[in-house]
Amino acid sequence: MDSRGLFALAVAAALFSTSAVQAQSTKRPQPPPQVCIGADCVASPTAPSGDALKFHPGFYPYFNYAGGTNMSKFNRDVQLINSLKPNDNVAGIAIAIMWRTIDTGTTGPNYDWSVIDAYLKALKGVNKRLWVRVQDAYYGNNASTANGRAVVPDWLIKKYGAQNVQVDYTHQPAPRGIAAKRYSTAVTNAYIAMFQAMAQRYDSDPSFEGVTLFEETAYAIDTSGSSVTLATPGADYSEKGMFDQLYALMAGVRDGTKGFKTSNVMVAGNYLFIRSDSAANWTAVFTQIQKYRMVLGGADSFIASWVYPSLPTASAAQVSGPGTSSHSNPEYRRSIFSDEVYRGWWKGSSDWRGKILFGPDVEITDIGGYITKNMNPIPTLADIWEVRGPKLDRSHYFFFDINWAPSGNYGTPAQQWSTAQYPWVKSAGSTNTTNPYQ
Repeated sequence: MDSRGLFALAVAAALFSTSAVQAQSTKRPQPPPQVCIGADCVASPTAPSGDALKFHPGFYPYFNYAGGTNMSKFNRDVQLINSLKPNDNVAGIAIAIMWRTIDTGTTGPNYDWSVIDAYLKALKGVNKRLWVRVQDAYYGNNASTANGRAVVPDWLIKKYGAQNVQVDYTHQPAPRGIAAKRYSTAVTNAYIAMFQAMAQRYDSDPSFEGVTLFEETAYAIDTSGSSVTLATPGADYSEKGMFDQLYALMAGVRDGTKGFKTSNVMVAGNYLFIRSDSAANWTAVFTQIQKYRMVLGGADSFIASWVYPSLPTASAAQVSGPGTSSHSNPEYRRSIFSDEVYRGWWKGSSDWRGKILFGPDVEITDIGGYITKNMNPIPTLADIWEVRGPKLDRSHYFFFDINWAPSGNYGTPAQQWSTAQYPWVKSAGSTNTTNPYQ
């Protein structure tokens, strides 16, 4: 997306700060037996097992803009969509859209599906599928709750007050972004209601492949202050609330009556909240992903020389966990925490490959943006596929930001859409076609 530098600061801090590595904490409780939206309660959150999930694995280029997509961006993006060819190995297109773009209500929920409808119609015209990520966060200079920036629907702000439904990302030192208050029951209930309305509209459409619940699990928010104010909206932060509401969201989106029964649902994992990363906590999340037949995916992908702690890179025995010093690869940058548990590399975890669907997302930061722009050479999709492909992670879905003029054309021609990304996809072969849920 645009504003990659701001986002990458948070990522870089997580990667290189040993303070982010904490002792393993107690495993989180299981989801509550009952999930309610107002007076409407779901007694059994278990996803139905009788419905066959859509399963069209492959390569899904992303229209991923700061602030999400909208109709003005669609009018430009449709030109690229119309240029896609049959048998080009592109399974579909993914879009990122802000929650506020969907729910435009001022006194209550009011869903506008025009943007999603437009992309879906265009993709049907070229026999491709659509994947939708809803975003509840925004990174940008001086973006804060006190400054009036909003990422949740207006009606939530009017009903509860901005400080009670939003939080700020840690100021470094100036405000740099905001997010929905994910540990709030009121916010989660509204988010579930939006996804359930989306499910009613699109779940039966064979060209609608799936949804992603948010951009990432990472949640580096400001929790300062002794009380909740516009300046300190995160003073009431609760780790328990984060886990409880995450599990409530997963249950609600997979509700057997109102939720997605055939479309895929992704939890975009990279880091867990604030100091919550541990093998036990990630295992608990993966258990819920498996229970609800969801997809693990999310932001951040590294090249092989940064990922493997030990040499040779073909070795199955790697490292006992992020942040340890027992690695023989001097280029090791510590992999994404969710990846380390997914591969069974973190002490106390087991190998989840082949047990859940996996669909990582290569962002611009990984192929010419802030983190990698000064590398020589700059990583390419082919370089990252060495990690995400059959050699290691065995991805079923492979998402990557479309790198073209409207989004900035980062890196060199070796990273850009027309000269590299699209030609590479055409020759990349197949992703993992074995569905662990079938």
